[in-house]
Amino acid sequence: MATKVKSVEHLKEILSKSDGRDFFIQLNFGARSSKFMTWDDGENIFYVLNYIDDSEQELTEEMLMDRDYTNIGYAIQVGAFYLDD
Repeated sequence: MATKVKSVEHLKEILSKSDGRDFFIQLNFGARSSKFMTWDDGENIFYVLNYIDDSEQELTEEMLMDRDYTNIGYAIQVGAFYLDD
């Protein structure tokens, strides 16, 4: 089962209740881009581990919404970003 992340505020709400969660971007043809994310509310920084290549990112909210850094913000906007619960 998966829960659609509706906004960055919704993402923050999910992450504020945990020490990190698994998420995914739903890609074409049923493929997924899986990620583990945490959020530091004091610094307002998102920490992302991209499972596909084990790369790590530290992103501000602005960077999260910028496709030059990640597709997460775009995926949220188009309804393709999910909590993997």
